[in-house]
Amino acid sequence: MNISQDIDSTYSFQLENGLRVLIIHKQELTSCCVSASIRAGHFFDPEECPGLAHLLEHMLFMGNAVLPQPNAINELMEQAGGNINAWTGTEFANYHFQVHAQALPRVLPAFAAMLGAPNFDTEQIQSEIKSIDAEFKFKRKDDLRRLYQIHKETANPAHPFTKFSVGNQQTFGKFSLEQLQEKLQAFHDTYYCAANMTLVIHSPFSVGQITPWLTQAFAPLPTGQAAEINLPVLYTPEQLGVEIHITPLQAAKRMIVTFALPPLHLEIATRPLDFISHVLGDEGAGSLFAYLKARGWVTNLIAGSGIEGVGFKDFNINLQLTDSGLDNQFNIVSAIFHMVELIKMAAGDEWRLLEKAKLNQLARQYDDSHKPLQTLCDLAELHQYFDWDTIASASQNEALTSESLNRALAYFVPENLRIKLIAPGLATNRRCAHYDAAYAIKPISSDSLARWKKPAAVHAISMPPKNPYIGDSYSLCPLDNRFAMPQEIREEKGMSIWFCQDHTFRVPKGDVFISFDIPSLAQNIHQVAAKRLWLAGLNDYLQGQFYRAEIAGLHYRIYGHQGGFTLHTRGFSAQQGQLVQKLTNAIHAFEPDPQTFLQVKSLQCQSLQNTLLNKPINRLFSRLSVLIQRNTHAPVELLDAVEQCQFDDVRRVKDRAFDYYHLEGLIHGNWSKEAAERIADSVIAMSPGAKASPLPRAIAKLPVGRTMVHEVSCDHEDAAVVLYLQAPSNDTWNVAMCMVLEQMLAGSFFSTLRTEKQLGYLVGSGYVPHNQHPGITFYIQSPTHGPQVLMSHISQFLQQQTRERAFYEGYWPNIQRNLLKQLQDVDLNQSMRSQRIWQGLGSNDSNLHRNQLIASTIESMSFDDIIGYATNMNLNQTFGELVLFSAGKFPPLQSEEQDTITHIADFKSRVEFYL
Repeated sequence: MNISQDIDSTYSFQLENGLRVLIIHKQELTSCCVSASIRAGHFFDPEECPGLAHLLEHMLFMGNAVLPQPNAINELMEQAGGNINAWTGTEFANYHFQVHAQALPRVLPAFAAMLGAPNFDTEQIQSEIKSIDAEFKFKRKDDLRRLYQIHKETANPAHPFTKFSVGNQQTFGKFSLEQLQEKLQAFHDTYYCAANMTLVIHSPFSVGQITPWLTQAFAPLPTGQAAEINLPVLYTPEQLGVEIHITPLQAAKRMIVTFALPPLHLEIATRPLDFISHVLGDEGAGSLFAYLKARGWVTNLIAGSGIEGVGFKDFNINLQLTDSGLDNQFNIVSAIFHMVELIKMAAGDEWRLLEKAKLNQLARQYDDSHKPLQTLCDLAELHQYFDWDTIASASQNEALTSESLNRALAYFVPENLRIKLIAPGLATNRRCAHYDAAYAIKPISSDSLARWKKPAAVHAISMPPKNPYIGDSYSLCPLDNRFAMPQEIREEKGMSIWFCQDHTFRVPKGDVFISFDIPSLAQNIHQVAAKRLWLAGLNDYLQGQFYRAEIAGLHYRIYGHQGGFTLHTRGFSAQQGQLVQKLTNAIHAFEPDPQTFLQVKSLQCQSLQNTLLNKPINRLFSRLSVLIQRNTHAPVELLDAVEQCQFDDVRRVKDRAFDYYHLEGLIHGNWSKEAAERIADSVIAMSPGAKASPLPRAIAKLPVGRTMVHEVSCDHEDAAVVLYLQAPSNDTWNVAMCMVLEQMLAGSFFSTLRTEKQLGYLVGSGYVPHNQHPGITFYIQSPTHGPQVLMSHISQFLQQQTRERAFYEGYWPNIQRNLLKQLQDVDLNQSMRSQRIWQGLGSNDSNLHRNQLIASTIESMSFDDIIGYATNMNLNQTFGELVLFSAGKFPPLQSEEQDTITHIADFKSRVEFYL
């Protein structure tokens, strides 16, 4: 979905009660997306009850006048083939859902009642306070959440941004449940009204069809009044020109250079900040980043993000620092101000504004990366500020001028500066509330501020040159029906390249995948570590060379996998063949140097160390993949191998890599057969060593009749458990059955173990295939219960469900219908179809029949088939079973010695594998 592409099919109107509505009518859609924005974020929390808006968001899922039962709205959306979610931000709360198109008239009344007539049952209030408290505890060791709290404590205490927005047992525990009920009702009555709300619907239905449904569903919503918001300044004068030191939990070294601005993000007609972030964030030769990186100070730079709202906007330049960068923060900031001066001097260069306008126009015309629901949420919030005509005009026309750019640049001065330095070992003298993070704040020296006003010139930094990758023509090639489905255009021992034309989306874009299976990179963990460092060095080498291609809509990614690595390019087709050729040449020609090796080794070690600090449930799922996939290694083991790796090891691995390998490729999109063959031949010309067979993607065959147990140590107080059930085969029947069972049990599992039993904040299930082999997982992370208790509840739940035949038999038609719809869903864009074709080739499904076969199996299966399959699964007669746990502050899960996996390598040496 793209706003500018949908202007002609978007309609704006108000209901009689004042609810502002946007209808986006797209007749070809098979699903509907709906988003409601309410100006009722945490800025509006009562002073005495921080977190009330967040609690209200939770309570809206706990029953209403139409669906009184807790989580019934979730179940309704699932039965309608979709889902519903919400968030509470600073100024706004947002509620959004996606369902099958035909379900829209059925779910709208329940959605309207959720917003307009919620139940505030005291028992459910108590339950949701426990959920919020678990959420709060879960995030206490999240560095971003800790940073956010320090940000609040160093802003103007009179500004509502500084309020504690999450809430927890302590803040809510000051009130009785009846008092909280009254506060929730009063908050809802004040803010959840038509005048304070916007609604956006993206569907195949016309305005004439939708209006009666909306009128009936939302007519009971009172008009009310739009919330007034008059805010003081976000920062007092004493809070500008300051430096804040923060010690993180992870091994991070970062600097965030913030310019405190007026609300320039709301200048949607000119968008001057887009241009400024475009130049400050440039990564090409001569850029600010290229200079800082060449000096060995910075490894990453992102410009433009930051909190924003009515009356304020933070413009952040986020830098990942090296050890040397920590010692050169003055010079880094000085280089930033020099870059700002260069932008000011170039503000009158009309060609630069026109080039950025051209890039924006291409993005609007051809961008297909946005998820419809996210775009809808953004649009609903934008509609709170502007009418539709203003939004539509701004999305169509480029109005940036040198005058508007200079007005914005006038705020990029040292007086508006705030610098956050984040690194272990910094001197601190304060602890933030709620998250206990250490920090210190002090004024930046007047000498530094004065010198930054007239920064020293840096001759290595310059404004970007004209972008050579912007094309003059983006035409479509003639269709060739021979290639409507993938066809092998080059095939010989050691290589296979396929071509498929895009006959569906008809955009001047395409994707190219080139995968290298290299035996010498997959034999042991030391080779995998050397490969990781070589690929990191390669990506570092390519970053500056092809940055301008990236911003012109030609993207590339080089990533490692179990058998070797893959090159993936995507974007405009006209110049993509040249990009593939240049990248392929670079892959073969790249020679790492000792300095780059040391830099990437340090970064890779830091990255692997940080994964060991991930939340327990993430650690468990990562370890599950390691245990099941033969050629995947645990971060803790890979860290040791990377630390031991020497420069000569990387050179040796690279030199041997292209002696003997297998090459698999796909070219899909807007190309003729001849153009595709030229791309294929350019790759083949560089691939004399492509003589090998593809490497098998073997997965462990868990023993049937036993429950294997593996503990993952984790520096976190929460306990976590993952139960993985491995199907006996990867045939269509087992794939279909696993999908059906997981979908059937998902809602009840969440409702029973999270909502009713309050076992933890993270509770769920998932269909989890490994290399196409099906499986099901059930998981819980809990701050209040140990792994023994959690596993006991999971087992009890699964046993109990086999006795709930009547409930599930009534539920089965909905599950069947929704799964069939998912399997038959069309791809949303050309690149998604490319991904599906590529995955199909990887599973020997070049005709893309797999989903059809699964759908046919689901369509033909009976409920008795499902009961029989589930019973065998529960009796541990057919499935392999693996429990992974992290004990946290609790006693570990008990298991028999013969069923305990202590050493990963030992387990893999003894277990059988599916090949």
